[in-house]
Amino acid sequence: MVKKLHVSKEDVILEPCAGDGIFLQKILSTTKQENLHIDALDINPVAIKKLTDAFNLPHVTIQKTDTLFDATLDLFANANGHYTKIIGNPPYGAWQEHQKRHALKRQYGGYVKETYTLFLKRCIDLLKDDGRLVFIVPDTFLALHVHKDLRKKILTDTKIEELLLMPSKFFPGVNFGYSNLCIIT
Repeated sequence: MVKKLHVSKEDVILEPCAGDGIFLQKILSTTKQENLHIDALDINPVAIKKLTDAFNLPHVTIQKTDTLFDATLDLFANANGHYTKIIGNPPYGAWQEHQKRHALKRQYGGYVKETYTLFLKRCIDLLKDDGRLVFIVPDTFLALHVHKDLRKKILTDTKIEELLLMPSKFFPGVNFGYSNLCIIT
């Protein structure tokens, strides 16, 4: 996925749900870091601590935030994007409290029970023109009626370079009964 991102030394990169920093580690180990800047975000304080300990670098900003509601990201989205590259493995099917679902519905509209689709919508808006996004997500957005607004957004606001479909069991410990996985570039 990092190779598909085509990182260059001038990029401003976002990892919106950085978790253990797997993508961050690969980007930093394979790229000259002269003018590169990376924002690594996560909502989990344990993940933030691990990321801070592992990636205490001047060109890496690590922030504990809810990517879906972050006010600075709202400004970037309203300014026609900020990031030249975005990479992620967003949470799938994460339970949202009813109050949060209402807030998500107000902000993103459509179906809000599937969190990966919200991350995809959010990150498309955060991407500069001619930017690049690479996500690994369930393939349910390709066919389910509840995701028709997301498909429309992808088809009107982006240029799909590649959809790579694979069985979820391809990854150890993962086996969705309801879908396969998709890497969308």
